[in-house]
Parts: sequence; C-alpha cells; structure tokens
Amino acid sequence: MSGKKIVLMNHTDMQGHHFGCARVMRIIETELQARGAQIIGRLDGKQNWQVAPEALAVLARADAIVINGEGTLHGGRKKAGWLVDIADHPVAAGKELSLINTIYQNNPAAWGLRLARFTHLYARESRSAQALTDAVGRDVPWLGDLSTSAGVEPGTGATREGVMVGDSVHNSVSAALAKLSQDLSPQADLIPLTVSLREENPYRPLLIRQWRHYTLKLRQAMQQRKFSNLRYLPSEAAYLELLSRRALSVTGRFHGICLNLAAGTPFICVASNSWKIEALFDDVGLDKRRLVSVSDLSPHLVTQNNWGVSDVEQANIAAYLTRTQAQAADMFDRIVG
Repeated sequence: MSGKKIVLMNHTDMQGHHFGCARVMRIIETELQARGAQIIGRLDGKQNWQVAPEALAVLARADAIVINGEGTLHGGRKKAGWLVDIADHPVAAGKELSLINTIYQNNPAAWGLRLARFTHLYARESRSAQALTDAVGRDVPWLGDLSTSAGVEPGTGATREGVMVGDSVHNSVSAALAKLSQDLSPQADLIPLTVSLREENPYRPLLIRQWRHYTLKLRQAMQQRKFSNLRYLPSEAAYLELLSRRALSVTGRFHGICLNLAAGTPFICVASNSWKIEALFDDVGLDKRRLVSVSDLSPHLVTQNNWGVSDVEQANIAAYLTRTQAQAADMFDRIVG
C-alpha cells in the first residue's frame, strides 16, 4: 500500500449536482483509495486556487496532484487555465502531476509547455489524445470517460418501456428536449441529469447566493408547473435505476450517453458544446444516425424509427467498456505507483 497523499483538483461533484460527475468522482476516489492512496484534499474548479490560502495549504502537504479534466479544457477557458497553472507554481515543486479523463480542444499553445511537465496525461477520447500529443510533444494515451470504466450496470430485470428525455448544457437544446417530452407524454418523462435546475456557487458573496438560491427555486417551480412530466431525481443510483427501465433515452449531454452505454439503454442524442460527443461516437463505433440536430427532434423521429442497438453496435459497446475498464485500472496503478 503506497500511502501517497493526493489532492484532487477540478473535483466536479463537491455539491452532488450532476450524476455523470458524481459517478466519475466516485470512481476516481474509490480506485485511488483501493490502491492505498490518501485523498487529503478536494478542490473544485469554481475558485482560483492560487489566491485561496486553504487550497495552497493542502496542496503543500500533497505528494501528488491529480486533475480530473472532464469537459473543462477546451476553448482556452479561464478556469481551465487555473488548472494548467499548477505546473508553474512553487507549491507543486517536486510533486507528481497527473491530468486524467480530459478533453483537450482549441487551447493556447503555451498550455502545452506546462502540460509537458506532467508525469501522467490521459485523454478521455481519441481526438483529445491527438490534440494533447501535438501540444506536449509526446504520445498521450486515451481511454473512455471514467463514467464508463465500471462496466455494465446490473439491470432491474423489468420490461423496458417508455422514453426518458434529458437535458443539455445549452438552454435552447434543453427547451427543445422539454418540448419533445411534452409532445410524447404520457409515454415520456423529462429527467435532467442533475438534482436541480442549476448548481450554486459557494464562493459568491452571501447575499448574492441567497438571492440566486431564491430565484433558482422559483424558476424550478415554474418549470415544473409548465412540464408536468418533469422530475429531478435525488441521486446517480436513482437515475440509473430509471434509465435501465426505459426503452429509449433522448439526451443532449455527453455523460447522458455514457450512462446509456453503462445501462444498456438505446438512445438518440443532440451534439453538445465541443467535439466530445462526436469523438465518443467514433471511439465506440456507434451508428451516426443516433446523432441528430435540434431541428430533427419530433415525436415522429422517436416513434417511427427502430432505435434498437444492432449486433455490431452491441459488440462495439461491449469492447469499449471492457477496454476502458482495463485501461482505467492500469492508469490508477501507474498514478499511485
């Protein structure tokens, strides 16, 4: 057992808001701890750790720093830059740095020089692996998103029926999906991939947080009055249990697809805010007809097509999940050492 002291950065489940992120972080923590590592700190991506004394203090005590990239590192975003900055900071001197489970798309060239100093780099799909390889000047491997690294979820055994319609990072796509669920009702339920309408930011001033909390509750109540089939579920487990009983899922989220793969649920999806969904399709070997535009969404699309998983897709999905599980185990072995 290593006893290596690790700080997790860009922890995406500090508030238990997003079921895909909850699954990713649970798997990361479980796998590191199973190998004897001690997780001594968890830092989310909402705050600039460089000006937070508590964050600097816990980073100083670490032997290693593991950054969960997820969907953060694209478009040169400011908060992504905060993560990359760790390579230049004195607090990281002599520590092993890892960036795992990450997208990497359209970022500043200067980031590559910093990331080249990381001990471990792992992308979550092949396009990002190539972009990282080009950026840092060494081969960067990829494995599937860690939400798919636990293999196939056990089903309930119940007969699958009905349609589970989800949401998107884009408000306009979420609105179109909500309208679709309404048009399909009562055969469809509207189930976002989150526990509530929006995640709250604990770093805002108290009065602003209180005001936003009030307005978010009001907006969510109005949303639920408008869409009688809307339900916010309390946990990843509840989400997967319902998903495993549905005959079809319609989603606008990357992690929505990942959980469909884990639950064995046929799906249709709308593109998101980066190449992540298209890359996932390529890596798994999914039928591209499942990727539709917002303008295509209609009850006819859902009900008048056979969305069952073909034998070829089934074999591709099984191979992808098996490969990801094995590669994730190897990755965690290397990180803990």
